[in-house]
Amino acid sequence: MCGIFGFVLREPDKDILEKSNLLQSHRGPDDNGIFLKKVGKYWIGFSHQRLSIIDLSSNGAQPMTSLLSQNHIVYNGEIYNYKELSLGEGFDSTWGDTRVLLEMLSKYDIEVCKSLNGMWAFAHLNEQQKILTLSRDRFGEKPLYYCHRKEGLYFSSELKTLLKLVPGKFNLNFQVIGEFLSQGLTNFSQNSILEGVTQVKPGCNLSFNLDSILTGIEDRYWSPPRENSYNNTESASVEELRYLFEDSVKLRLRSDVPVAVLLSGGIDSSSITASMTSCVGNSNVTTLSAVSDKNGFDESVHINSVNSYLGVKPKLVCLNPTASDALNLVTTAVYHNDMPIGDFSNVAHLLLMREAASIGTKVVLSGQGADELFCGYKKYLGFYILTLLRNRKYFQAQKVLTSFLRNGAIINQFKLSEAKRYLPFFNNKLGILGERMNSFEHVPVGLQHSMRLIDRQIYDLEHTSVPALTHYEDRMSMANGIEIRLPFLDHRLAEFALRLPENFKINNGWTKYILRKALENKLPSDIVWRKDKQGFLNPQAKWLKTEWREVVNDHFSSDSLISTSGIINQARLRKSYDHFCNDHNNIWYREIFSPFSLEIWLRANIEDINL
Repeated sequence: MCGIFGFVLREPDKDILEKSNLLQSHRGPDDNGIFLKKVGKYWIGFSHQRLSIIDLSSNGAQPMTSLLSQNHIVYNGEIYNYKELSLGEGFDSTWGDTRVLLEMLSKYDIEVCKSLNGMWAFAHLNEQQKILTLSRDRFGEKPLYYCHRKEGLYFSSELKTLLKLVPGKFNLNFQVIGEFLSQGLTNFSQNSILEGVTQVKPGCNLSFNLDSILTGIEDRYWSPPRENSYNNTESASVEELRYLFEDSVKLRLRSDVPVAVLLSGGIDSSSITASMTSCVGNSNVTTLSAVSDKNGFDESVHINSVNSYLGVKPKLVCLNPTASDALNLVTTAVYHNDMPIGDFSNVAHLLLMREAASIGTKVVLSGQGADELFCGYKKYLGFYILTLLRNRKYFQAQKVLTSFLRNGAIINQFKLSEAKRYLPFFNNKLGILGERMNSFEHVPVGLQHSMRLIDRQIYDLEHTSVPALTHYEDRMSMANGIEIRLPFLDHRLAEFALRLPENFKINNGWTKYILRKALENKLPSDIVWRKDKQGFLNPQAKWLKTEWREVVNDHFSSDSLISTSGIINQARLRKSYDHFCNDHNNIWYREIFSPFSLEIWLRANIEDINL
């Protein structure tokens, strides 16, 4: 895992490569390097900031040149199955994943992406064919931004690097800002908050002919399955799930540095922890957990249950920043996130990653992706029932609802303030938005009329959920030189889960039913059949109403950038904030936190944007 930057320009610019190494040094604190060469009509420049995870020697240094051809690569990520690929090709067994990837690209070109199991963003230069290819992994775990300018093409791991190094100021993308403010969405599309800066699509390669104009040719090498085609028995599916999941975890334990797991006490992170013990033994597993000594903001009872049952080595991190410290941390998190943040959980993750770095951990496994694959979110129950009703399966819909009411799961956690963004009659386009946002159009986040449950799962994987979660986890971890790995986003496991019948996912009053069945004998019953679902809780709503109130009022003033730019209607925002402070239940804290965060981002970047 590292940082990359590069360009395709008419004239060489070594200085900008060296500056990019400084700007992205947090992504790769162990080493850096540059590559500069003219190919075809253009000068190609690569810079790399290295976080050494596999092959810690100088043999893994980048940018890297092929031993077999005139090919070059700059790469961020991990190819977990590199050993199997290397063995199949008869490569040197001491090669790391970067060398294996590069030499396979030299032999098979970008077709090799279909055989990769991993997360990546790379730029590959085929010097002989004069082709530059930008590639991104199947789920977009690793970021890769690019933009065109009259002088050529720029690309980077982080948006802030382009913002600071590409000549000229950037305009804002008001559609992206509207999606964030009005709908709580981050990374919904491949467009960024900066107009003209986009991302390589997940599961795609984008190739540029260096003897021609720089128009990228897109090639999609992977798409998720869209049919529930799995027709095996429940018991057989449980066994297949166990095998695929444990193999995914096993592959993601490949590292030449220590690996830990983020344990929240929920079933997703607990399942990873259990699989790690099967792979390396209980005493070799370290869990990292965020806890709190404040009532109502802690999951220690569930975390301790898993740690004790599995006999692993726990590291509990008490996250109790003062309101003042937390406010400063929000600014830091906004900087690293490459856009405003909508939730204080970003800050909690930033703090947790700092602690991981302080104890020498460089790799952590996380449970993102499980909810989308196995229908774990509360909304999936509503979507499932709605799908049944649309198909006139009224008795089955009633049976499903009754089972959840009887079980006491999900239903009692429903909150209108959170759910209303999925309900079309609550989508008031105006809200707090100002006249500058007149062109903003709401994007669909509910269950569209033609959608099946599998379609909605894929929609979350590609648009509304996974892109936002992987975005902030990558930024907050890499801010501290930590690599995040996601076993649930192994493409084999994802393809299997998506193909499962709906009643294997939502059944008998439970979400994630088949995953729970697969873990029955591996975790405590109170974890496997846990009814509530929550992340690390924090007092952000309280702070917004009390300790932060003076600062929030300043950021919501008539001369704030969000107001003077016309992005926000200041009067309507003030009214919403007053209602929120007076405990009106129809105002979600994110409706206040988001414009507050946007003002912080605008103030930090005002010199580089046109407002």
